[in-house]
Amino acid sequence: MVALNDVNGKMVEGYKVAVTKPGELTYTLKNLKAGKYTLAVYHDANSDEKLNKNMLGIPTELYGFSNNARGTFGPPSFADQTFTVSGETKMAIALK
Repeated sequence: MVALNDVNGKMVEGYKVAVTKPGELTYTLKNLKAGKYTLAVYHDANSDEKLNKNMLGIPTELYGFSNNARGTFGPPSFADQTFTVSGETKMAIALK
């Protein structure tokens, strides 16, 4: 699952991306207007369309954010996740 958000945290687009082989996935978001965005990605291992968490609220499925930003107790700040699109923009996000 991929969520593209504006810098205010409002979802612009949500994508369900099929994984064709384990290990690495390439996905292209087309026709994005120039501007600032954030991306949140998670592997929906059980296909229930949500990021599953344990009793303490800690995710049990792999997830990641743009710029590979990580939060300490919760998601990283939008400032840490924000990236600028101006033409072709590439980003690698590691899921942990």
